[in-house]
Amino acid sequence: MEQFHLEIEGMSCRGCVAAVRAALSVVPGIRVDDVSIGKASVAIDPATASVAAVIDAVQDAGYDAREAA
Repeated sequence: MEQFHLEIEGMSCRGCVAAVRAALSVVPGIRVDDVSIGKASVAIDPATASVAAVIDAVQDAGYDAREAA
């Protein structure tokens, strides 16, 4: 598993945190380590998941996401 960090825009409350956590939890091959307002940390199994899939899941939930620098 490889650790990956996201910056997420558009989150403003615990409901947003729950929505992002739920969106990430259904992506195969990742483990959600932490989600808080504006960021998330996940571990990715590169054999079954990709960074793009993680970002897509967050964007599908209605938030802007990108890899943290």
